[in-house]
Amino acid sequence: MNLIGSFPKLSDEERAWLISSSKTLSNKTGEVVIHEGDIVPSFLIIKSGNLRITRTYLDEMSAEFAGPLGPGEVIGEMSFMDHKGASASLVADGPTEILSLEREPLFNKLNSDSDFSARFYECLFLELARKLRSTNQRVLPVSP
Repeated sequence: MNLIGSFPKLSDEERAWLISSSKTLSNKTGEVVIHEGDIVPSFLIIKSGNLRITRTYLDEMSAEFAGPLGPGEVIGEMSFMDHKGASASLVADGPTEILSLEREPLFNKLNSDSDFSARFYECLFLELARKLRSTNQRVLPVSP
């Protein structure tokens, strides 16, 4: 299983650094991993299990609008990068483990290693583009 599936351009050593610098968080079925509106303080990657993506509308209704997300996928990246509230909640769909990398060691590495930084941000951009295209297809399906 590729724990860092969203980062294919990183070297094996860089992927190993991401994993070894992270701690593992465990979640039970139905547990909210990220609450909509919360600022995500760590860089998160799904290690095992799946997450459902939900959003609240009309102030109280919750709807699943994308997903599920599984092992190797980055989660909470928009909030982590821009320090704004998460756009959705992520709920464990069964037992789930998440790799959590604190802000300081990640940004220290990004600021001290320009080659790693370039590859990391390229992978993150491509992952965000993939997720946006997937969401767009659900919202605006292609005409037959």
